Amino acid sequence: MALVKKSRALFSVSRYSLSPLSRHSFKLYSSSSSEAEEEEEEVKDSGVGVVNLVLSPEETLAAEKFHSLIKNHQRKNPNPDHHSPNPNFAIPGLSFDLSQASSADSVSPAIVRRVIEKCGGVRHGIPFPQTLAFFNWATGLEEFRHSPEPYMEMIDLAGKVREFDLAWQLIDLMKTRNLEIPVDTFSILVRRYVRAGLAAEAVHAFNRMEDYGCKPDKIAFSVVISILCKKRRAMEAQSFFDSLKDRFEPDVVVYTSLIHGWCRAGNISEAERVFREMKMAGIQPNVYTYSIVIDALCRNGQITRAHDVFAEMIDVGCDPNAITFNNLMRVHVKAGRTEKVLQVYNQMKRLGCPADTITYNFLIDTHCRDDNLEEAVKVLNSAVKKKCNLNASSFNPIFRCISKLGDINGAHRMFARMKDLKCKPNTVTYNILMRMFAVSKSTDMVLKLKKEMDGNEIEPNVNTYRIIISTFCGIGHWNNAYRFFKEMIEEKCLRPSLPDYEMVLQQLRKAGQLKKHEELVEKMVDRGFVARPL
Repeated sequence: MALVKKSRALFSVSRYSLSPLSRHSFKLYSSSSSEAEEEEEEVKDSGVGVVNLVLSPEETLAAEKFHSLIKNHQRKNPNPDHHSPNPNFAIPGLSFDLSQASSADSVSPAIVRRVIEKCGGVRHGIPFPQTLAFFNWATGLEEFRHSPEPYMEMIDLAGKVREFDLAWQLIDLMKTRNLEIPVDTFSILVRRYVRAGLAAEAVHAFNRMEDYGCKPDKIAFSVVISILCKKRRAMEAQSFFDSLKDRFEPDVVVYTSLIHGWCRAGNISEAERVFREMKMAGIQPNVYTYSIVIDALCRNGQITRAHDVFAEMIDVGCDPNAITFNNLMRVHVKAGRTEKVLQVYNQMKRLGCPADTITYNFLIDTHCRDDNLEEAVKVLNSAVKKKCNLNASSFNPIFRCISKLGDINGAHRMFARMKDLKCKPNTVTYNILMRMFAVSKSTDMVLKLKKEMDGNEIEPNVNTYRIIISTFCGIGHWNNAYRFFKEMIEEKCLRPSLPDYEMVLQQLRKAGQLKKHEELVEKMVDRGFVARPL
């Protein structure tokens, strides 16, 4: 019989769980408005969070080796004919390569988790058949030390690519192999079902918990509502809540999630109805509840009503936090109302509420929108002095401002400072800098930045490759343009724009590289990116 772990802590502590009370739950109300641009959206997390695994140097090397073998197999087989994977799925050639690359006792659960995480951590071209084959090869080793975590990682990836039948088969496999089945396994499935738009199936997953010895409790109930609400499935969340509220007594967490959901769905009247119901039931809203309502009203243009709710919050003795003020500030940042942004910030200071990273990012973005680089840098300096943890979004507006000025030396200095502060650049940071150096014809710097990106495992996007390819096409370096175009479609599985594709083909024709021209057309056709020319 499967060992089933029923600890409530698992639902709130594990990397898989989505506790509605966690600060992360409300992070979406505090994202920088400057990052709403199209390319900024491309680099936001789209699914699995980062796994903080601690691997030894030997394990890290082994994981990299296995991942490389998987990616190489995918490059050679871009369209594998594996329509219905199953838990016993194998790729003999890949299994042979994996066996050659390791000894059996060197494959730990942590290595397997890291490899699956890396395979699923890309936005495009997940090598799912190869990853499943790797998982089956590793867990089939006689010396493999079975634990729930690699299975949960694989279940999460199966859900990400919408192979839900396989996900359930993997849960059954855990049961067959006498592995504990943490309740978080169902949290994973619920989240993936909801993300796939399958709300009814998400609720069904909750209802099946008892089939695996996991008794649904109040925490599990609140988690399902939280996940549904985060994905704008407020109607389904409300229905789920109404059907079970007599069995699980609602609390501030559940009500806050429901309000969150209706706000996300754009139904402010329903959000306010639940807000009133909550107070009538004798449940006092907390700072997150108020912050969510304020944010929704501001986004809906009801600024006066938002300030009324803010005043109510103060009157009942609920102290606002940085998220509350950021929500009041955001609408003014987006509208370019610098004076209003500063008014909110000054009120924040008067009430003794410390600014957080998002607050400073809003202030920096506001000044950069006004092309006031000097004030933006002052805010940056103030944040550093207050020991605030800055991020790429703190620097990207400044880099855009510097780029407008064409100040190459200023860009070098600011990038060096960013590194000194241990602030990790993201894809957008590199794209801004690459574009700037490309305009100034500093091809060596473009290449240096791309190499640094790869070394830091920052995923390039289509915009990254567009900058690089157009740079080399512009100076007639067909070989580098061709190399990076191949990397984009083969290694990164990114779909290029037709203008970029035509630009590279033109360079190959001009250089008389007709064989490479034909090879590139074949690669594009094989991946379904273009139709075969007549």
